[in-house]
Amino acid sequence: MAQLMTIVSFNDLEPAEVLSGKLRDAGFHAEIRDESAEQKWKLFNLHPRAHIQVIVPEQESDAATAAAIEMDRSTGLLAQAVRCPECGSMRVEYPQFSRRTIMGALPSALAAAGVIERDFYCESCHFTWPAEPPKPKPDLDPLWWSKKDTAV
Repeated sequence: MAQLMTIVSFNDLEPAEVLSGKLRDAGFHAEIRDESAEQKWKLFNLHPRAHIQVIVPEQESDAATAAAIEMDRSTGLLAQAVRCPECGSMRVEYPQFSRRTIMGALPSALAAAGVIERDFYCESCHFTWPAEPPKPKPDLDPLWWSKKDTAV
């Protein structure tokens, strides 16, 4: 049995359906995998992200990715794809915990408890980045008081 490989991850179903349809029309064996239930119940993530994935057999992955990029140039199909900020790859998982072992449940439980963060993970370059942009640090004086609260 051929191993299936993610070529593009989306947050919404509609762009994935369009892309997989166009890839099938081009002769690829593209399918859609929805990981929202897996993220919700197995990884304790109530707000799934990058959970709609366009997958193809591993031997077609390079050609299908090139075809998707070519289609994007003329139609903008990949505008809503989740991309790695480091390398630009669209092979992204969220959260970064393993789905293939039971040991992935431990960090998932810790993330659900707020002990560790859930991050995006790039399967191409192995870069991780936060799902939410970092909050700006408050402007503090030397005594760690907020500068907003100081009387003028």
